[in-house]
Amino acid sequence: MLNKCCCCIDLRTGTLILAGFGTLSCMVNAYRFLKMEEELGINYVRLFRYYLLAAFANIAGLYGVIKKNAYFVKTYSIFYWAQLVVGFFLAIAFSVLAFYFDKDICKEIVESKPPDVELDLEQCLEMYGRAAVAIVVLLGITCLINLHFCMAVWAYYKELKNENQYESIPENGINDYYTSVPNPSVSLPQSYESVPQDDFRKSHIPEH
Repeated sequence: MLNKCCCCIDLRTGTLILAGFGTLSCMVNAYRFLKMEEELGINYVRLFRYYLLAAFANIAGLYGVIKKNAYFVKTYSIFYWAQLVVGFFLAIAFSVLAFYFDKDICKEIVESKPPDVELDLEQCLEMYGRAAVAIVVLLGITCLINLHFCMAVWAYYKELKNENQYESIPENGINDYYTSVPNPSVSLPQSYESVPQDDFRKSHIPEH
């Protein structure tokens, strides 16, 4: 399990920075897609909802770090892992599709190029291949960085959970439970003096 974020920042500070920048970034993107829908008339409702949900998840992480609440930090960590998985599969899909449709894309580029630009299909394929490889490598590095951040947030959640459990243990390490026991009622035997004399004589002294 990680002990530091980025090898030099403690887990709490790293999680706080990630949640803070994530909140700001998601709120800006949500506002941007909302304005684009109003200005261009393009339906960006799904992207707006996604970034709005992501902003709330980051706010939960921010609140959990400040208040040292393990539940909110766990919620933020689960969202971060889900985001990483989705981004990983999207990166794979882009890598496959980018090289699968390379000729079709280059044909469109060559046909739509300005007349004064000299570009044939072979040159386009060469430049497109280099650009696609660079983008795929960049996506791979981004996934690895996000994986490190996910592990750091999860490590801080485990650390915070252990701290909360330790604080809930009493100083002597033992929980004392007392059960009230009612006082038993003791009935004393009847004394011999209380026995009637006539009955005692009849039962114990024989008649002559």
